[in-house]
Amino acid sequence: MNPPNPCEMDEEILTQAAHWCMRLQDDTCTTEERLAFQQWIQTDPRHAFEYAKMLEIWDLSDQLPDNQSTSKKLLTDTSARHNGARKM
Repeated sequence: MNPPNPCEMDEEILTQAAHWCMRLQDDTCTTEERLAFQQWIQTDPRHAFEYAKMLEIWDLSDQLPDNQSTSKKLLTDTSARHNGARKM
C-alpha cells in the first residue's frame, strides 16, 4: 500500500477547511456539526492552520465591492491600471 500523496492530503485539508469556514457561518449549523468541527480541528495542527487561512480569506472578501458591476469594472477597466503606471 502506498502512502498518501502529501499534495493530495493538503488539498483535502484545504477543502475541509473551506467547508467548515462556510458551514460555521451558516445559521443552520447544528450543535453536532460544531462538535464535529471541534474534533476535526483538534485532530491535526494543519487543520487549524488551514482553517485560520480560510478565515483570513473570508475577512479579506468583506473588503471586495458588493455590486457586481463595480467588481466587473475593477477587473476590466484598463484606464485605472494605465494611470497608475509610471512613465519613463
